[in-house]
Amino acid sequence: MATQTATITRTNTGYSQARWAVVRVETDGAVYVGRLFIPETKKRLSDVLSDDRPFLNMADVTINHTGAVEAFVAVNKAFVKNVRVLEEDDLKVVPLRAR
Repeated sequence: MATQTATITRTNTGYSQARWAVVRVETDGAVYVGRLFIPETKKRLSDVLSDDRPFLNMADVTINHTGAVEAFVAVNKAFVKNVRVLEEDDLKVVPLRAR
């Protein structure tokens, strides 16, 4: 699968830049640590948490502190007890899939 990269520049649209946040998501059954994408159309992580989508889509995830890394995990928001931001990056380059 080929990928492309696109440069995102700062604009005065009132929105922040697209970025990744490394988060720790705790549910009743597991603890997930991974990257959560915050799109350009959202200002804060709380906007992603409170939008209408039922799942948090995470990348590069470890589950219950194991050494194994899952490429993708979707966590149902209805089961989330708490979320903690471990690291937040402003990205200049966001990968896009080739069409």
